[in-house]
Amino acid sequence: MNNNSTKKQTRSRSPEKKAAQFEKILEAGKKLFLEKGREGFSLRGLAKNLAMNQNNLYNYVESKRELWIAIRNKFFKQYREENIKIIKDHKGPTKNLLMNIFKNFLEFAEKDFGAFSMMHLREYPPSNKIGPFEKEYREFNYLRGTAKVIQNAIEAGEIKDSNAGMLTFFTYSLILGTALVERHMRIVEQDPKYKEDYASEILQFGQADFSREEFRNFVLEKLEHLLKD
Repeated sequence: MNNNSTKKQTRSRSPEKKAAQFEKILEAGKKLFLEKGREGFSLRGLAKNLAMNQNNLYNYVESKRELWIAIRNKFFKQYREENIKIIKDHKGPTKNLLMNIFKNFLEFAEKDFGAFSMMHLREYPPSNKIGPFEKEYREFNYLRGTAKVIQNAIEAGEIKDSNAGMLTFFTYSLILGTALVERHMRIVEQDPKYKEDYASEILQFGQADFSREEFRNFVLEKLEHLLKD
């Protein structure tokens, strides 16, 4: 019995190693989703990229939909924790807190647009089966959180408009659009294939006489003035 017990302990992974392997799966899965899209992605391809047995991969995720949900959960948790820290550290007018949250939204998109796009722009892969990640899924309602901060600013007399819900959708549409424009500008700057003879509408975003940083500051400044009026 002792020999069998020793063998089982040798074969089984420690919780730390399992967690580290799961992180590798999430990062490799994100990369492959972005390269192949929902339709082109497969767990078989992911297992191959990880030099991992496909059956072993199923011990971590049951389907590509489950993997997608797990990836989004990871980055929404990261984004939530960043915002919680911003809120805890904030001192001063509520409107300034709101602007700091908007800035963090844009900075998050700049740091990892792949994760950002899976969080805000792309839909889940379909599946006929609900797996454990989906069963335990808790919606990250960033609109509700933003609306709460806006409502606090309204009640403090810092924002004149009284419709917190409408303002939330309005501001979200502005910063989401800004994140996309910044992404296009960054692609033209950094990818050498985007030259004058390259067939892509994205090229026009490289023809501005201002930088990405100047554009972001302009949007945030205008947004702050709009909230005052």
